[in-house]
Amino acid sequence: MRKMKLLAVILLAVTLVFVSACSKGSGNGNETPTNKPTNDATPETAAPTEAPPAVEEPVIDMNGETLKIIHWIDGPSEETPEGAATLEKWRAAEEKYNVKIVWEKVPWGENIKMVTNAALSGESAADIVPLDYYFAVPAINQGLFMPVDDFFDFDDPKWPEGLKQHGSVNGKMYGFTSNINNASGIYYNKTLFEREGLPDPHELIAQDKWTWDAFLDIAKKATKDTNGDGVTDQWGMTNIAGNLSRIIIHSNDSAFIQQKDGKHVFNYDDPNLLEALRFYSDLFNVHKVVAPNKNENFEDYNDSQTMFNSGKAAMVTGEVWEGATRTTMTDEQGFVYFPKGPKATKWQGSIENYVQFYIPAIVKRAKEKAYIWEQIQMWDRVEPINREEAEKQLLADESDIEVMLDSLKYAQPIFLPLGGALGDISYSIANRGESPETVLERNKQIAQDAIDKELNTQAPAAQ
Repeated sequence: MRKMKLLAVILLAVTLVFVSACSKGSGNGNETPTNKPTNDATPETAAPTEAPPAVEEPVIDMNGETLKIIHWIDGPSEETPEGAATLEKWRAAEEKYNVKIVWEKVPWGENIKMVTNAALSGESAADIVPLDYYFAVPAINQGLFMPVDDFFDFDDPKWPEGLKQHGSVNGKMYGFTSNINNASGIYYNKTLFEREGLPDPHELIAQDKWTWDAFLDIAKKATKDTNGDGVTDQWGMTNIAGNLSRIIIHSNDSAFIQQKDGKHVFNYDDPNLLEALRFYSDLFNVHKVVAPNKNENFEDYNDSQTMFNSGKAAMVTGEVWEGATRTTMTDEQGFVYFPKGPKATKWQGSIENYVQFYIPAIVKRAKEKAYIWEQIQMWDRVEPINREEAEKQLLADESDIEVMLDSLKYAQPIFLPLGGALGDISYSIANRGESPETVLERNKQIAQDAIDKELNTQAPAAQ
C-alpha cells in the first residue's frame, strides 16, 4: 500500500512545494476605483480617482538565520524550468531578507518523528513541515504545532479552495499550502464503454444526469459473462471495499467522521450515511456489479488495478495521480467525477493523502519565516502546472482533463488510521452481506473510542 501511496504523495507534494492556487478572476485588489460622477455632476465636480492604499511590506532581517524546510521529495533543481525559477526566487529572498533557505530530504514518515523528538529537546527540527492530514491532527492536539491565523491572510483568493476548511483544527488555522492538486473520481474504460454501447458520462454530466441511478445502470449493463462459462468475467466496477464505501458516503454529502459541538464523532446515525451504505451494499449483494474483494487487505487494491488495466472492469475509483501508472493499459481511459447521491449538491473529491504544511510550536521568529515562505511560492504558475500534471495521466481527450482539473476544487481529506477501527464496516457489508445498521451498531463504540484517542485528545493549555 505504501508504495502506491508514496507515488501519490510524491506527485502531490512536488507541486505543493513550488506552486499554489492562483487568483480567481482579476479581483485581487489591483483595480483602481473610478468613483464615476452621477448624471448631475460635471467633470469639474466629479470625485477624483483614488489609488488603493499601498500594502506596507514588512522590513525583515533574519541576521543570516536559516529557514529550513524538510520534505520526503527532492528539492528544486536547476535541471527543470520550474526548479530553476523556484531557486531564483529563493536567491532573491535570501538576499532581501538576509536568510538562508535550506531544503532537507527525509524519508516519508520521518518528519513527524523529527518534530516529536525535537519538541522534547526544545530545538526545532525544521521551520516548515509537510504532513498528511491524518498525521497532523493528532500532533496538533498534542501541542506540537502552532496556529498560523495571524501569519497569513487566508481571505486572499490566491489560496486553494477548501483550505480554510481543511487547514482548520479546533477552530484555528494550522495547515497551509500553495496548491491542492489531488482529488478522486472515476476512471472509466472508454474502449469498453464504446464497445458495449454505454452512455458517455461526460454527456450525463452536461445534462445533470450523472447520478447513482445512471452509474448503476451502466454498471449492470457492463457486468457480463463474456465467454459463456457461467462466471462473470467483466465487471461494472472494481475497487478495494474501503475506498469505495468512503467515496460513496462522501458522494451523498456525508462522512464516517463529523464534527459536532467542537468534537469529532462517529457519524453512524446520519441518514445520508445510512443511505449511502445501503446503496454500497446493493452494489455488492443485490446487483452484484462490483468485483468481489477476496483478500480483505490491500491486495484487493492491487487486484482492482490489475483488473481495470487489463480491460476487465468498466470503472474504478481513483485519485488523479493514478492514471499515469497505467502504462501497460491498451484501452483508452477517461476520467469523470464520482456521481452524485440523492442528497448531494456538489461533486465529491475525497482523498487519503491530503498534504499541507505546518509550523512546529517551538519555531522561533515563526511569523517572519511564514512570510518568507509565502514570498517564495510560485503563485502565478498553479494552473499551468496542474494542467501539465493532468496531461500526464494518459487520458483519452480534453474533456477528461477538464473534469480532472475541476475536481481539484472538491478535494477533502479522509481521516484514515484509527487503528483499523473502520475496517470491519466495509468488508462485513460487501463480503458477508450484513446490513449497514447491524455493522454500524457493532462498531460504533470501537470507532468512537479510536476517534477520541486520535482526534479529540488535546494537550493541556499552557500555564
